[in-house]
Amino acid sequence: MTPHLARTAHHLARCFTIALLMGMASLAAQAQYPNKPIRLVAPFGPGSASDTLLRTIAEPLGTALGQSVVVDNKPGAMTVLAVEHVAKSAPDGYTVVAATNSIVANPAGVLRSVNYDPFRDFTPITRLAGTSYVLVVAADQPWKTLDELIAHARANPGKLNYASGNLGGVLYGGMLQRSIGVDMVHVPYKSTPPALLELLAGRVHLMFTDLVTASGQVKAGKVRALLATATQRTALFPDVPTIAESGIKGFANMPAWWALYGPAGMPSEAVERLNREITAILQRPDIRSRLLAMGIDAVPSSPQGLADFTREQSQSYVRLIKEFNIQPE
Repeated sequence: MTPHLARTAHHLARCFTIALLMGMASLAAQAQYPNKPIRLVAPFGPGSASDTLLRTIAEPLGTALGQSVVVDNKPGAMTVLAVEHVAKSAPDGYTVVAATNSIVANPAGVLRSVNYDPFRDFTPITRLAGTSYVLVVAADQPWKTLDELIAHARANPGKLNYASGNLGGVLYGGMLQRSIGVDMVHVPYKSTPPALLELLAGRVHLMFTDLVTASGQVKAGKVRALLATATQRTALFPDVPTIAESGIKGFANMPAWWALYGPAGMPSEAVERLNREITAILQRPDIRSRLLAMGIDAVPSSPQGLADFTREQSQSYVRLIKEFNIQPE
């Protein structure tokens, strides 16, 4: 080979190497997660506990990931609309759902027809948080205590109704009427905030709601809390008796929780990154304090920890639904 041809061959080889390295760098950049906005799907409407929790997380998560994080509210059908939407989304890590305990309770027997499998159709990412419920009535109702409400219900069978905006509202309301032996009319809503508005307007008489949504209304003097479902009195409502203190029998302990799931088949890089960043956010003292002030306890976990928790919760709801003879909606 002549010196000229040798130099030409060397130059071409160098150009090819540079082009190959640039192409590999470009592919690596494209594969880097995340490289576009992420949607956190909330299964309830604005102002709900799910919405509040996700908006608390979204801003610091966006900062940590270097991408915008958008909260997308999809209320309805006992969280099924949001959950099925994410199950059918591309498994690329850009659409995830902050599912509640409904993700396992619905297919366990709360709903008649559910078109998803909580294990086969989702990728567990991390647990998020937990809370409990309180029984509330509008402040202008005459019942100052749970005993007064029960006495009125027994004296007027079938005339009281209870609203629900989430799983706890449905199941605890059903447990209450069975425990006191009085029929009440169930009035379901897509989310807790509209149910509370109906309570305030006097169109429904009582409801079990999460601490997050109830706290502001109780502090404003618009609703009265009569019973707490937590095993111990909550700091938010220290004067409200627990189920154990009330003496009512036939209630199951059923705390509310949220956990983050993506569609089945999510890349491990996306799962690990979301888990790492959200865990760090939920462990921040300022975030924990903000959530605790609303009645939310942050409980992040590993993906495997969430997988184990999901299976345990599913088994618990199967037992609960059988024990209380809960009929599907």
